[in-house]
Amino acid sequence: MLRILNRAEVLSSNRPEVLGLFADILDYPAAGLAQKAAECAALIGAAQPEAGALLESFRSYAADKSVGKLQEIYSGFFDLNSICHPYIGYQLFGENYKRSSFLLGLKKVYREEGFEADPSEIVDRLSIVLRYTAHSKGGEDVDDLLSRGVLPAVERMTTKPESAACQHGPTDIDGDTGIERAKLDDLEERKQLKGQSQGDQLAGGYLLALSDDYDAMDAGQKIAHPYHQALGALLLVLKFMREHQVGFQAMRLGAGDETVCH
Repeated sequence: MLRILNRAEVLSSNRPEVLGLFADILDYPAAGLAQKAAECAALIGAAQPEAGALLESFRSYAADKSVGKLQEIYSGFFDLNSICHPYIGYQLFGENYKRSSFLLGLKKVYREEGFEADPSEIVDRLSIVLRYTAHSKGGEDVDDLLSRGVLPAVERMTTKPESAACQHGPTDIDGDTGIERAKLDDLEERKQLKGQSQGDQLAGGYLLALSDDYDAMDAGQKIAHPYHQALGALLLVLKFMREHQVGFQAMRLGAGDETVCH
């Protein structure tokens, strides 16, 4: 238990940097994305090995793609796929007055802490909220924003739904976008579909993915989407922070006991 708390202390001390790196990783791709993922994986690996492994897989994928290709993949996963719209308020409340109140609250705390969000973006975009939490001095309000806002929103983006009407999750994600489509029975059928535009309807109402980069893979093989891996890593880190927050606080209170640090 003490060893776990020590790992929690290390992660907590690096929290601003970790959250800032996740903000960069989950923002619109720019040069150096793979390096950001490598730095983040190194910081979280000891405390959350599974999250570190997911980010390492993302890093490997990003290192092999051009910035333009990564931007295409990013847009397909987040912007063209309502399941994974990267807006905290949207994921928590949908489009209603509760989200409007949430947006106003974010603008207020941003002003109070001198945080300048991208004026071209809505203030509850995941990357912006993460960047704010990295910038903030911390405190209970920021902890609440992470545990009761960001965490459940990311959970919705990465977890299968209870109803078919609201589909979230990694199952059968094919191609380079986050748009889910049917598991095709064989490779030949997939090749016959090549060239159709994103958004074309297949039998059963499934959507075609934006690209066909996985033509060489065996039929029926499931590959986790790289941005789903990045979100999964963030989810694991946020859960670790939440689960060990009380224990870490108790450890700090008992800092006079030298055995706590071993």
